[in-house]
Amino acid sequence: MNDNFSKKYGQVFLSDKNLAVKEIKALDLNDDDNVLEIGPGYGILTDILLKYNINLTSVEPDHRFYKYLSEKYNNYIESKKFNLIKANFLEIEPSYYNKIIGNIPYNLSSAIIFKLFDFDFDYSVLMVQKEFALRLIAKPGTKDFSRLTVNAGTRSEIHILFNVNRNVFSPVPKVDSSVISIKKKKCDIDIIKFNNFLIKIFSMRRKKLSTILKYNGIYGDKRPYELNINELITVFDSLN
Repeated sequence: MNDNFSKKYGQVFLSDKNLAVKEIKALDLNDDDNVLEIGPGYGILTDILLKYNINLTSVEPDHRFYKYLSEKYNNYIESKKFNLIKANFLEIEPSYYNKIIGNIPYNLSSAIIFKLFDFDFDYSVLMVQKEFALRLIAKPGTKDFSRLTVNAGTRSEIHILFNVNRNVFSPVPKVDSSVISIKKKKCDIDIIKFNNFLIKIFSMRRKKLSTILKYNGIYGDKRPYELNINELITVFDSLN
């Protein structure tokens, strides 16, 4: 199954089972956890997850892998221990899973992260492109600090757990990966309005806020990427 990758889905497959075990240990599973797996592929994570006393749902868009997993885990499916859904994660209806895991396609990382925030979950462990992970946790004043950083950081706490060398994947990608944790946190602002605000200011990230906005507050002489998340929320609140 390792050779059946698809450019359409941005597929690369983890081939090191020890790293898969390490990812799942990071998820800190408990009995009866309601777990969602994004894009199981040929099942390197699924194999291990099914050894736990959890309720597992996996979402797989590729018909080849859906068929393969359906046959491989037929007994688990019939016993209701495993729910396999043929669907694109980006198109499914958000619901409750207290824990979410997946080695997600590099080309869909941003879309998947923000779809994730529509779900009611407590904790997630994802493998993403290393450069993308660094953008998620970037510090103000750096080139990587962006609308993505602020939007994600407003709704969650994100940490890089460990990095993964590209050579443990098949086919071997051109970049290394990182495994990140995401802990959802309460967000009291209008996220749609806030995102529109971020789009506007970060499209002119090198201009002063007083130039971009009708804003003469204490941060008027600052540029968007120079302010931390709480400071940007303060500016947003002052305009609404």
